[in-house]
Amino acid sequence: MEPKKTILLQRREISGDEEIISLCRMMRLMSERDTDATLPQVLKIMLVHSRTEPVGGSELAKISGLNRITILHHLKRLEGAGFVVRKESGYVMRVQSAEEMLLEFRKEMEESFLQMDELAREIDRRFEGFGNGISVRKVRQLRK
Repeated sequence: MEPKKTILLQRREISGDEEIISLCRMMRLMSERDTDATLPQVLKIMLVHSRTEPVGGSELAKISGLNRITILHHLKRLEGAGFVVRKESGYVMRVQSAEEMLLEFRKEMEESFLQMDELAREIDRRFEGFGNGISVRKVRQLRK
């Protein structure tokens, strides 16, 4: 028996915008195409400027210097993830902090894992007879 390997994770200091970039990557908010990390820039601006008052794409473009179309693309991604909502003439953060955002993400992931657990049990139940000479007819009966 091989001895257990211990893996030590070193915490490196993250400075500036790297924290929000790292969080966005860990939460799988950024696409592979976002090589300039523009989604985290939009998220940061939203956290600073739109906690209570809606901010439009044009205004965000002026604040950030990013293209308005890029801003709108990322706002749609953030809206789809449930962190940003559209109100009146702009967008506003649904949560008030990065920590709240992570808590919401964790809650949604836990719900997803509960659903996946149920699906996995159902799959196991339906396929438990395979490999033991069970007939296709019997498998069809099990499905019903």
